[in-house]
Formats: sequence, structure tokens, C-alpha cells
Amino acid sequence: MTSNPTPSQILAALRDFGVDVQTYKGWDTIGRPWRGPDGSPGLSGAVVHHTSTASATGKSGAPSLWWAVNAYELPVCNALVGRGPGDTYLLSGGSAYHCGDGVTPSWLGGQRGYYGQTRLWGIEIDDPGVKTDSLTDYQIENVGKMLAALSDLCGWDVDKAIGTHKCYTDGCHGWQSKANPLVREGGTRGRKNDTIDGPWAEWPGSSRPEPYNAPYWRDEASKHLAQPMMWDGTIPTRRSASRAYYEGLPNKAAWRLACRLYDLGFKNTPAAELGKQSYPKAAVKRARESFGWKAGTGVPSVNLWRRLFGADKP
Repeated sequence: MTSNPTPSQILAALRDFGVDVQTYKGWDTIGRPWRGPDGSPGLSGAVVHHTSTASATGKSGAPSLWWAVNAYELPVCNALVGRGPGDTYLLSGGSAYHCGDGVTPSWLGGQRGYYGQTRLWGIEIDDPGVKTDSLTDYQIENVGKMLAALSDLCGWDVDKAIGTHKCYTDGCHGWQSKANPLVREGGTRGRKNDTIDGPWAEWPGSSRPEPYNAPYWRDEASKHLAQPMMWDGTIPTRRSASRAYYEGLPNKAAWRLACRLYDLGFKNTPAAELGKQSYPKAAVKRARESFGWKAGTGVPSVNLWRRLFGADKP
């Protein structure tokens, strides 16, 4: 658990939770250090946004990627979550332009200005942001896993650390005890359709939670945090896994691979007990297809190991 994670720690945590993510060139050298206006270090929460991009339709693609990288001096977010497998990108390992002018949550001091992006991880979901049913299942699952991974890494209290752009500009869902000055003064608000959420008047006790608001994302993160992991954390060697693949005999490598695939949702049933689990070819093929690769034969490969375990182990 760390309050000031390095880019490599962030990437490892995301992959541990099965987040489908690509790294944009130079992402781990971009962004200012995580720290508050008083100099105190710490990545303390996350803000979920919508790109509000009319072209963000369909089941695949990341049409806002160029904009997210080039619109400003720094990327507009830490992570852009595209429409389908292979479409999520890490753009900055440090602070990035995403929440702009607002008020930090009361538990971060309630600072007015541009301090949020130095303490809060920014997620942009590539989506039109005008309907409550336009997100893909992939986006919902990937954002939920990302929030769970960061909560686990940094020790966040999920019920307060996760918010939306509207939480930052309006103070809703527990981020402030009352409407922010930005709202009272008629000042800067989130861009239209940036966040699909209920109006201020419905906070904090609406009987029908609006889709994709802060409680929705907190529930998604909690769901993934509550799921027990089968994999013991040891990366199996591809050599041993290949032996299980070609010889059809169970071994520890096949068991660890099956456990990892089950944890990530690619294997439909839990791994068989150690000593009885054979090489999980069908689950490997499902994983490859979800990454946007050809299913192939399912043989162990360098890229498969890097995607599943975060590192290769020959």
C-alpha cells in the first residue's frame, strides 16, 4: 500500500486486477508528482469523466485518443478507456489536466482552484455522454477494475475517494457538505454531458441512483475488490506451461495459468486443484480474443505472459 505510487507500481496494480490497458509512449515520464498545495504527497482519489465525443459509438475504438494526448501541454487524463478490447491507454503516470477549476473534496482540504489534478487520478471514458446506456460492457468492467486496483494500491476508502467530474465541480455525493462556490457563484461547471449524473437537488438521498454517478462507480470498484483471487502471485515459466500444453499433463504452471485466467474472467469455472489442472487452452483462446488477437492455438507466448502476468518468465 502506498500513497505516492510510481508509474511502474500503478501499471503492475492495474494488471494484477486484470485491467485491459496499453501504455502510450512516454506515459511514465509525463505529469507532475502527486502532491497537494501544501507539498504533502499522495494520490488520494479518482475522478471519472466522459469525453462527450459524438463519434464515440460502436463496440470498439478510441476516437478521442489524439485529442486526449495533444489538446494541452499534458494529457487530458491519466487513462483513456476506449470502447472495446485493446482500446484503453495509460497516458500519464503523474498529474494530468482532467478536472480543471473546482474544489477538492473536504477531506483533502476543500482547496479552490486547480489542485484536484495533483491529487486525483483522471479517467476519461470515450463516450458521447448524452445517454445512460451508451457505455459498453467493456468500459464499465474496465473502469471498475481500474478503480479497484488503485483503491487497493493506495489504500483508498472507496465510498469517498471515487467521484465524478460533477463531484469535483458541484461537491455532490459526499465530496463537500454543501454546493461548491462554483455552483453558488454560477461559475465554471463540468462540460455539458461530461458526467451523466443527477442534479444537485437530488443529492444526497435520491431513491433512484442515476446511472454512472459516483455511487455507481464505487459499487463497481467494491465488486472487484470483493472478488477473491485464486492465483498465488507466482509467475509460472513458459517452459513448464509449454510442457503442460504439449504433453497434456497437469503441473504447477498450468494450475497458476488457470487460476490467473479465472481471476481475470477468462475461465468460466475455478481452476482444478493443484496436480489435476491441465493446460487451459479454451480459456487462453478466450483471453487472446478479448485482447483483440487471433485465438490461435493457445500456445504460451511472450506477449500472452506479459499481458496476463505483467512480465515474461521464459
